[in-house]
Amino acid sequence: MQLLLNTDSADVLKKVKALLKKAVAQTDTDHLLSTKANREHLATSIEQLNKGKGKAIKTADLWK
Repeated sequence: MQLLLNTDSADVLKKVKALLKKAVAQTDTDHLLSTKANREHLATSIEQLNKGKGKAIKTADLWK
């Protein structure tokens, strides 16, 4: 099976990009919630943030 896209159509490209972005985001979410350990770790992290125990960092500092 082959899928052909009219890449001359801005509307088609916009819709395809939106679908791909949604698929990637869903995959990341599925992975993060895929195990009990991951779910518990995320819940703990969210609880810490809600208690003000988070640390603000600048995006530029991530690569230092």
